[in-house]
This record gives sequence, C-alpha cells and structure tokens, in this order.
Amino acid sequence: MPLTIIPATRFSCEQLTAMLGDCFEGYSIPFSLPVPVFAQRFGAEGLSLVDSCVWMDGDNHVAVAIITRRGQSTRLAAFAIRPAYRGKGLGKKLLAPLMEALGNQGVQEMWLEVISDNQPGVALYKSLGFTITQGVFGYQGMQPGLATTRSLQETAVMPLVRTLMSASKERLPWLMDPATLITLPCRAFVHQQAYAVVSFLANKPQLRMIYVAPEWRQRGQGREMLRALNQQFPALATVVSVPESFATLFASAGYMTMPISQYEMRAALI
Repeated sequence: MPLTIIPATRFSCEQLTAMLGDCFEGYSIPFSLPVPVFAQRFGAEGLSLVDSCVWMDGDNHVAVAIITRRGQSTRLAAFAIRPAYRGKGLGKKLLAPLMEALGNQGVQEMWLEVISDNQPGVALYKSLGFTITQGVFGYQGMQPGLATTRSLQETAVMPLVRTLMSASKERLPWLMDPATLITLPCRAFVHQQAYAVVSFLANKPQLRMIYVAPEWRQRGQGREMLRALNQQFPALATVVSVPESFATLFASAGYMTMPISQYEMRAALI
C-alpha cells in the first residue's frame, strides 16, 4: 500500500487535532482535546512539527505521529492509525523509517509511554527496539480533601523550575521533567522544604511535580504537601507518568492509584 508521508508543518493545529481524533477512534483511551489544549499540551512537551508527520492514502489521512523533542532526545508523544487501516502491519512499516530518519539526524534516543495492558502496542514497540524502563502510574486524591494543619504558600513558577532543573539529579519521565513546566499554565507551591507544581489545562488542576530535597526526605514533608494540595484542590489527580517508586508516598497521603497504568519505553536510535 503506497502511502505519502507529509510533515506536520503542512497542517494547522485544528487539522492535526481532528486527524488524531480520527486515528484514535476505537482505542481504549479515546483522544479528544480542544485545539487550545492540544497546542498547550504538546507545546509544553516540546512539540516538533518538523519531525511529526501524517501518512496519507490519496486524500485520506491514515496515521499520525506526534514527536516531541529536547536536544538529542525525542518522544513519540502520540501515534495512531485509522480503524480501516489497522491489522495490516502498518505500525512497524511506518515507524521504523521515521526512527531511522531521526537517528540519521543525530537523535540519540526515543521515549514513549504505552498503556500496560495494550499488549499489541507493547509488542509493536518491542519489535522496533524499545525496551521497558519502568512502570508509571497515576494517582488521585480522595473526595473531600483530607484535613491538614499545614497551609500552602504560593511561589513563582520559573525560579522554582530553574532551581529544579539544576538541582535534581534524578531522571524523570518526560511529562514530569521540569522542562515541561516552562510553557504550561501552572502554579507553584512551597510547604517547608517541599515543592509542587499544579498545571491548569482547560482550567483542570493536575499535579505535575512534587519535590523534596534529598537531605529533607523521610520526614513526612512530601506527604503533608500532598495532603495540603488535595485540601486546596479536592480529588487532585496526577499525570499517568509517576514512577512506581513514588507509590508509598502517595498511599501514605491517602491518594488512590488510578486504574490505568503505563510502561515507559526507550529505544536507542544511534
């Protein structure tokens, strides 16, 4: 089946949003975002329209790949094929040349997240050279907010982001990396030596980051920060990109694990 690959630079945000919606039809997690949220979300993740692409069959869009980029690292932020073209082995045929092209440009690695129980998706990515690096999860506070004797103080976002980018030595999943916070509509909070950032896409609060300096850990400050956040934003949820190592912290603060979990995967391109 001869398909034409077209750079995403040829399309508007409205067109890309509509195409993604068509390609994700019937998926376990449907894709449906307002255009401004599409632009804000993928823009914050490092959207590279030059690397993203749409595959066409004549006048019909067949598949879409949204690529985000930070230096020599890329992420497959979204990839989907329209229902009529699924089951034909297109996934590997489309992605393998794209990954090779990125490697030829000097990109060293590609990351992605895939829903854990999406066995065909996991198998596809493994066939392309991806390996699972860790499981990532989402957490949500209880309703109503848990009582706390501690109060949150709001602080400026960008000075905190700069501090975290220089202070944190731990590699975080793409969506929790401080670089994601630079262009998101968000607010930052401090509580003793604990820090957190909450984003507001379509006015919906979502916990994006929580940080306690290593020398202040194991003192309950992260737990109290989470409780205070849930008090201010009842039933506050995280992105489904939290490493499993945070599970004890969120459980101690009374947060529930979301039913959907993902695998973070990585492939070397060079």
